[in-house]
Amino acid sequence: MSLIIGSKALKYNFPNLNRECKDIDIICNTSDIQYYINFLKPKDIKYNLPYSLILKDIQNKTDLFNTDNVEVLISNDNALSEYQAYEKSENGLKFASKETLFSIKKAHIHFPIKFQKHIKDYCLLYDELKGIDVLKDITKKHFSDTEERLGKLKTPSLKKSVKSFFDQSNGFVTSYFIHDDIHKVMSHYDSPLYERMQSNKENAICDKSLWDKFSFEDKCKCVLEEAMVIAIERKLLPMIFGQGPHWTSDKALEWSMMRICTLCSGWFRQFGTDNYFRICEYVNKNYFEDFLKKYKNDEIKKIKSNVFA
Repeated sequence: MSLIIGSKALKYNFPNLNRECKDIDIICNTSDIQYYINFLKPKDIKYNLPYSLILKDIQNKTDLFNTDNVEVLISNDNALSEYQAYEKSENGLKFASKETLFSIKKAHIHFPIKFQKHIKDYCLLYDELKGIDVLKDITKKHFSDTEERLGKLKTPSLKKSVKSFFDQSNGFVTSYFIHDDIHKVMSHYDSPLYERMQSNKENAICDKSLWDKFSFEDKCKCVLEEAMVIAIERKLLPMIFGQGPHWTSDKALEWSMMRICTLCSGWFRQFGTDNYFRICEYVNKNYFEDFLKKYKNDEIKKIKSNVFA
């Protein structure tokens, strides 16, 4: 009882997808592992028990198993076994359905591992299935299994004052400008969109009922404003003022979007994830150049202390 997932199954479900399958991922029972070892004849095996093993440098390649490596994910009273049950893969080998692939991607997408690859697959499946996860209970279990394997996701709490929220970064992040000032000069409108979500300006937490009143475009622009500020504050300013590593503005924004989709939590993160590429359609490619022009024109002033005040 085995189930092909990953890029190979995605390509099966979307034949016109331009995707190279560098390896093959399969879900199988413990009792079937030796069969694949004997059949595929790998030169080496990398064990990550009890979760998986990688059969490396396959010697007995076939039309199906035509990659150098095959990763075997072990189903053992976990969510993987429930995917097998859903697919009714009782005998032989079967390609996972779009529904199963979406569930697996949804359970993994907030972990910052190969994010750019996974977000493309996630959004493809999200749009194909209109965002409906028919396996939501299995998705939830698989997310828990993934946290057990990779470690619990650490997301910052917004249930505190604005000052306390930013004070928690002291000693970890060097501040060259006041965070809210960067928001103001990067806002799409007269004021930052996040301010429209604050029922109490003294608290960092945002009100979802106010967010729900936004148009779709303003929701996209709100996520993008936050992404631009993070990119400028965490990557581009340290490069300019602090001898930090080199970043292009495109790569910095890509990194900050990944952070929003992984480090944040709740409905804001989910909107950013579900609409990742639609949000990117609103990107101003010259956003950092615009920031530097405003700095040169004294529209935003650099702070003297490196400690946020």
